[in-house]
Amino acid sequence: MKWFLLAVAALLVFSVSASADDKKPAGPVSLKIVAKKDKYKFDGGGKTAKEYKAHLEELAAKAKKGELRMAPKPPAVDLVLQLTNTSKEEVTIYVGGDPNIYTFELTGGAGTVTMNSGLAFTADFRLPKAVTLAPGKSYEIPVKQLSDGGRGASRYVFWTGPGDYKLAAKYTLSDKNGGKGAVLESEPVKITVTEK
Repeated sequence: MKWFLLAVAALLVFSVSASADDKKPAGPVSLKIVAKKDKYKFDGGGKTAKEYKAHLEELAAKAKKGELRMAPKPPAVDLVLQLTNTSKEEVTIYVGGDPNIYTFELTGGAGTVTMNSGLAFTADFRLPKAVTLAPGKSYEIPVKQLSDGGRGASRYVFWTGPGDYKLAAKYTLSDKNGGKGAVLESEPVKITVTEK
């Protein structure tokens, strides 16, 4: 229990410092979303887009009150978050672990809904690892479902029907001690959701 409380306290301190310092310059590293697949079929589980959106909004309200045990799975995607050294010298970045958090912003289409995943995580605090990038080289993070936040799975993001959407990302890099580093922002990519 003591370790769990320490881990929660460390995450709270990190969250507070992150919100106070969101405008730290990104430096020589850029963030890009690579859409290996940019067209998906809408699956409302037998519901119309309108019914599906209402259902998700109801679940999101329950999740906010702590009344939802487990959220439905978010859409499967085939994306890559690409961190690229844009300078002419080697750059070391610290990725992975709990301090590195990415978030998605999905807009457009028939609307979007987000909710807490309801997943349980171990209380251990995972430290980042150092990755050295040569000039022009990239580090890639595969994304197989539309989820983000802590460990890439604490929040689920849903499109609610067919349409053209825009997806952008923010990635908070860690420093070498597990503290807050630069906040990187991507340009949005287009994702098309079609009728099943």
